[in-house]
Amino acid sequence: MQQQQQQSNNTVVVTAPPAAGGTVIIQQRPSDYLELAIFVTLCCNILFGVIAIIFSVLSSSDADDRNYERARAKGKIAMSISLAGMISTIIIVIIVVVVVVTAAKKAVDTINKYG
Repeated sequence: MQQQQQQSNNTVVVTAPPAAGGTVIIQQRPSDYLELAIFVTLCCNILFGVIAIIFSVLSSSDADDRNYERARAKGKIAMSISLAGMISTIIIVIIVVVVVVTAAKKAVDTINKYG
């Protein structure tokens, strides 16, 4: 009889069989949010994006060392910085649009007033 195995992103290393009544804990590799950080760097905010990429790489490195708690924490920092970069860029774009529209309206009003 052949055993069928499903492939997944989880890595399990068993060095010895669990003791009687023991439990094998399978931890999933935490996300490093590298894709989001690259997107923010290229499309939104290069400063926040580069910082997010740095934390993402640190998260991946910690996950390679099997330190999943530190990897998860650094991944969340990378995600937070990426989101802050997107939100700050959106706010800046809105402010610039409002200022340009207001200045254009004032210029048109001044031209109409003085002829």
